[in-house]
Amino acid sequence: MQLFKITDMKTNLIKYGLLIFSCLLISCKKFLDINPSTTIVNPSTIKDFEEMLNSQQLAECNFFYADLTSDNSFIDDTTRINSYKNAYLWEKDIWLPSDNDQPYNDVYERILQLNIVLDKLPTIKLNNSEDEGRRRVILAQAKIHRAWFYFQLSNFYGTDYTSGTSASSLAVPLILVPGQVERPKRATVKEVYDQIILDLKDAIATKELPAMGVDIIHPGLAAAHVLLARTYLYMGDYDNALKEAENGLAIKKELLNYKDVKSYPVTLLEQAKNPEVMLAKVGIDEDYYRYFGGFIRGDYELLESFGWNDKRKELAFPNYSNLFLGREGKMTFNYSIGVPEAMFIKAECLARKGQVDAALALLNEIRANRLSGTDNLSSNVNDILPLVFSEKRKEFIFHGGIRLFDLKRMNRDPKLAKTLKRVQRDQWSGEIEKELAELVPNSPRYLMQIAPRIIQNNPAIIPNPR
Repeated sequence: MQLFKITDMKTNLIKYGLLIFSCLLISCKKFLDINPSTTIVNPSTIKDFEEMLNSQQLAECNFFYADLTSDNSFIDDTTRINSYKNAYLWEKDIWLPSDNDQPYNDVYERILQLNIVLDKLPTIKLNNSEDEGRRRVILAQAKIHRAWFYFQLSNFYGTDYTSGTSASSLAVPLILVPGQVERPKRATVKEVYDQIILDLKDAIATKELPAMGVDIIHPGLAAAHVLLARTYLYMGDYDNALKEAENGLAIKKELLNYKDVKSYPVTLLEQAKNPEVMLAKVGIDEDYYRYFGGFIRGDYELLESFGWNDKRKELAFPNYSNLFLGREGKMTFNYSIGVPEAMFIKAECLARKGQVDAALALLNEIRANRLSGTDNLSSNVNDILPLVFSEKRKEFIFHGGIRLFDLKRMNRDPKLAKTLKRVQRDQWSGEIEKELAELVPNSPRYLMQIAPRIIQNNPAIIPNPR
């Protein structure tokens, strides 16, 4: 049985003989430093557009740097000079002048593909009302994908919304049409969030959009509601975040019991069998092997926070090691939207409202499906919020920057703020030998550096302060 359908866009080019938009390629190459030569096509039928959303590329991107800069990661060899080490140690300069910021470029390549769908699909002639319904579904799904990508970009390269400066703080260029030729400036955090909300609300209002997509790489209403809940949560709009999380859970609420699985679900095939996934996204990084020769390690504090019977640690860091698992000789990460995130969003919103018992019930329900035995949490109104963040940290290990984005929000609250440290440890005892770097709350180095090569191509992009 086919669990989900994916199509390589190169195959589409051969299959349909579609024309490359060379003018778009040139203009985007000019100011974004991307070369979308295998994904820019001239579709003309409803089937062409459906095939474009079948692309596996829309389910893949790389935000490993966002996880590398959080407090979940540990590198035991920082003598090798490269962008990975520089990001890990929060250096002033992460990129060399010649470096290609692949995470940034890959995401804009995907956004460009989605913009082609959203720009061109409304203009084609359709044969019947059934095709009209198919068109509306495709447009809704393209908007959900675009919202996810812009959320990631904004929170990685820009400040958190709750900083109080969202209307003036810079995020990323907000490109909504495929033929843009002028050099785009960075939009504000608020402008990007406003577009995310607009896209998601439009998708949710599409009556033909199914509750769940036909497979895990096609979003439905459930994914749209939970992504909107995430957006409201990171804005500090807890009432709407709670509402949208509940809307998502009303569609899908089943959890995967980790006692019944033998591997930590990260790949698309593993997510396809995971009952809690609403929309699958994966991160893949192969270059890290070339520089550090293996898997990323989990931070000691993170690993020590797991209980002895926590299957998440056992599956994610197998054989009692601190090495995060890999798949097929490369780093693979689960970035999916699903039931656990909706439950954590709901738990945080309830905790902030002082509804301790209701928030605890959600945390304990998740733990019941993650631990090999019963170990319920208890709390009071004063420590429930730190507990929510602590449990969430263990649930979303290397999840595309979720922990980093949470740290930015936590830094606005003196009770949650945390100074991060990088240390060198003895190889055998694990004892700290020396401190290598420190990241204080609200430091500008929480924002990812925009590569000099991108700014050279487009001087209108203002660099982040370092």
